[in-house]
Amino acid sequence: MTTIAKNLDAYGASSPFLQYVFKNSTNRKFILVAFIAGLIQLTIFKILYPFPDFISDSYSYIDTNLYHMKVNLWPIGYSKFIAFIHLFTSSHVFLVYVQYLILLVTFLYFFFSVLYLYGLPRRFALILYIFLFFNPMFLVLANCVLSDAIFCSISLILFSQYLWMYRRPTLSNLVFQALLIGAAFVIRYTAIYYPIVSICAILLATYKWPLKLIGMVLPWLLIFPFIWYTQQETKKLTGTAEFSVFGGWQIANNALYMYGNINVDSTKLPPGTAELDREARAFWKKTPPTEADLAELPGTFFIKVPTAILKPYLSTHGWATLRGAPGGFQAWGSVSPVYNAYGKWLIRHYPIEFARYYMWLNVKNYFIPHLEKFGSYNIGMREVWDPAKIWFNMKSNEVTLIPSIEFQGQVFFIFPLFFMALNIFFAGCAIFFLTNKKLRQANKPLLIALLMALAFLIINFGFSVFATPVVLRYQIVPMIVLLTFTLLLTEKQFDTQD
Repeated sequence: MTTIAKNLDAYGASSPFLQYVFKNSTNRKFILVAFIAGLIQLTIFKILYPFPDFISDSYSYIDTNLYHMKVNLWPIGYSKFIAFIHLFTSSHVFLVYVQYLILLVTFLYFFFSVLYLYGLPRRFALILYIFLFFNPMFLVLANCVLSDAIFCSISLILFSQYLWMYRRPTLSNLVFQALLIGAAFVIRYTAIYYPIVSICAILLATYKWPLKLIGMVLPWLLIFPFIWYTQQETKKLTGTAEFSVFGGWQIANNALYMYGNINVDSTKLPPGTAELDREARAFWKKTPPTEADLAELPGTFFIKVPTAILKPYLSTHGWATLRGAPGGFQAWGSVSPVYNAYGKWLIRHYPIEFARYYMWLNVKNYFIPHLEKFGSYNIGMREVWDPAKIWFNMKSNEVTLIPSIEFQGQVFFIFPLFFMALNIFFAGCAIFFLTNKKLRQANKPLLIALLMALAFLIINFGFSVFATPVVLRYQIVPMIVLLTFTLLLTEKQFDTQD
């Protein structure tokens, strides 16, 4: 089967990458259509949704800037990004266009990297192209005042670098991947597992061992200083040098999913957690959540429900000496060490129950992720909170839109099922490829790339199931990787049949 990377003219896959991208007539059309179509799509989208989309996390990012905070519940990287945009204009429309442009450029780099390195039949290349450049998911993503668009871009560029490191094992590629990991980590703490993925990618590349070791260590040289800085700034406000205040809440939340099915020996609890355990026991005895209750807020029930243990404990045991957002951070941080110790103790002492009642639930959520942000606009509200009004210099708190607030959910309801189907098809294609000796030997670069993709997907799966709530926006990069490699592997199967 002829691939699109090798049948276009003199500027095929044997040419330098930039020459292949910009001097190839078909590729220039790809670029032109992507930008023109993207501009048209986003303009129409902004007519329908004149205002950006907010959730509670959005206000945390904005408050970090309004109160000049050096640390908050979420990493400060995205707050710095919107502060940089704010230097030029307070327009929320401009922010959305910038975020979409960043996504667009990222997708072009990833798309051409895949075509250049591995080639794709024209029809498969068009499928990937349409998914990347004519997908309403990315319009919604760019319209959110959230770190997702930037984090998605950094993550996809990083994965592209893994592919390039095998093709061109240069020191500059090693340094670039380390910088990308550092940037991703200050945007979102889930990037903590990216250095592990990088180790797998570096081991698969053909670097000599001294360079391999340098590449493995470099990301940590960027991550550890930021962790230390965050701990020290947190200590100034809460008295405890925590890396992630929200992490304590998340661990306790995860552990509490199994509480109704275990018998906790309160005499063996870690110091300072007995009162929290009494409140947990009383809650599960008086108002135990049903499976439907837990399913409505997958992975975050005990964080989000005001009456579900953690927030009542916060109201009676939390403290704050400051007002506004810094005070809120202080309060959350004041109870986080207790939540952290309690959650870890429960998980250590009841690992089987934790696996059954939390991790298994998250496994199901992983393959059919919750729509969350894609389910409704602006968390179902027709107004924004004051921080957004102030930051973006809006005339009022009211937001308008032409579709219904729930219209997004009607558009994206199929995407969780699509993600599950992609996982199934990818698994089948990967097994076929890996068990076919002839295919493996004839396509070593693709074999290495597949192993890199598997490392990323498996580690992401493990982290998602164990440590974080699983929602659709967190699985966008895995979705792109799954689709790309399903197409690449399917092409090889067709070649075998031919």
